[in-house]
This record gives sequence, C-alpha cells and structure tokens, in this order.
Amino acid sequence: MQTLINKILPKKHKGSSNVFSMLPSALSNVPFHNDTKSITRFFADKFPMHLAVHEVSPVLVPPREYTQLHVHDDFDEVNIIVSRHTLIYKIELGDEEYTVSSNSCIWIPRGIWHSANVLKGSGHFITLRMN
Repeated sequence: MQTLINKILPKKHKGSSNVFSMLPSALSNVPFHNDTKSITRFFADKFPMHLAVHEVSPVLVPPREYTQLHVHDDFDEVNIIVSRHTLIYKIELGDEEYTVSSNSCIWIPRGIWHSANVLKGSGHFITLRMN
C-alpha cells in the first residue's frame, strides 16, 4: 500500500510547500469583526489568498451581530455556507438583506458594502478573497 501511495502522492520537496496549516485565529483579528463564542475561525496565514473557515457551533438564538458593514475596494469575495444540518445567515449586500441557508454561496464584488452574521444552526462558513 505504501508503494501505491508514493506513486500517487508526490514527495514533499524541501523548501517549498503547497500545504498550509489552518490554525485557530480570533475573529477580532479581522477589521470590522468581533469575537463570538459560537464561531471558531481557522486561518492559513501564509496561504496565497485570504482563506478563512469558520466552524459554527450550534446556535439556537442569534448572537449579537459580530460583523459590521464593511467594504473591500481592491478584491472580490466569496462566502460559502455548508452544513449537513440547518445553518442560516443574515447577509447584507449594499441596500439588500438576505436570509441565506445551508449549502449556498454568495458573490461579493469589490466595492459592495457587506456583512454576514449567523442566525441559527451549525456548520461551516468559508470566506475567500481573491486579488
């Protein structure tokens, strides 16, 4: 079996890596965000784009809003909501407010004021920002 794995997976080259550790990082490390006990944020510090995975523990009652309206003038953003159960977010995009449920994705073009706050459920909220 090990021989088969070595043929399928390339050996790691010294000095270069395409594998990054996602470590817990406070939500409050991000401008316009505050910590909330219902979310554990994982972040890959040296990853070539902004990638954050938010593990949402079961939320029965919406916590105080932890993401303020903010804008990114220099890059687009994608939010992905994934759960085998119910996970509901309030998403604000410009003047519009949406209630978005599990297994959805949100495109946020640069220059659009936006926020995302969990309302109910558990699962994962993933954020990607592309230059």
